[in-house]
Amino acid sequence: MKKIFTLIGLFFCLNSYSQSVFEPASAYNSHFCSEFDIVVHSKFTNNFTSNKLKFVRIQKTVSSKWTSAYCDCELCREINTDTGKFTLAIGQSCETSAHFYPDNTKGIGYVKIKIFPENDPATFVVGEYSASCWGVSATFIENQKLSVYPNPANTVLNIGFGAGGDYTISIINTEGKVIVNEKVETLVNTMDISNFNSGLYSVKIESAGKVFYSKFIKL
Repeated sequence: MKKIFTLIGLFFCLNSYSQSVFEPASAYNSHFCSEFDIVVHSKFTNNFTSNKLKFVRIQKTVSSKWTSAYCDCELCREINTDTGKFTLAIGQSCETSAHFYPDNTKGIGYVKIKIFPENDPATFVVGEYSASCWGVSATFIENQKLSVYPNPANTVLNIGFGAGGDYTISIINTEGKVIVNEKVETLVNTMDISNFNSGLYSVKIESAGKVFYSKFIKL
């Protein structure tokens, strides 16, 4: 009987470990290469049995001239820092992020982070962050005629194109998830955003192989 209870306890212990997660486990973001900092967010939830945690950057793959840094639950680290300790209460969540600095150069970046209790490196969870960027030539020739309004917005968002054509609109949240993707042919598209969570969103507009980015705040 003791063995049975021991096995049950071990099962629940392992199950609680498995619930420590990054959300999303693989996060992505993209912007113009002229952006100083491309930030990729992921929420980490600590369901380990310790509040004293450690991260290790187990992989960093970036294009030439790119650099990258990691922010854990407490600190934003230097670009050459590959490991660090931080504290997060059991059952609590925090926002983590990878920062990619493209130096105005087209390319991609990929970072993989492992988090585990200080005293138990064999039990861990892994999160992935990736980013890419486009050069200035990827924007519309007449992007000054494109408009996203109102900003901030509450219930509706208007996207004006300034010229007729086929457009693909993507709305991307701070976790890099595409929550809206639709094709339109109108001069002005009105989108219902009343069910969006409050926060910052990116708008990606594509047409004829060209790309335009904007941002808006949902109240």
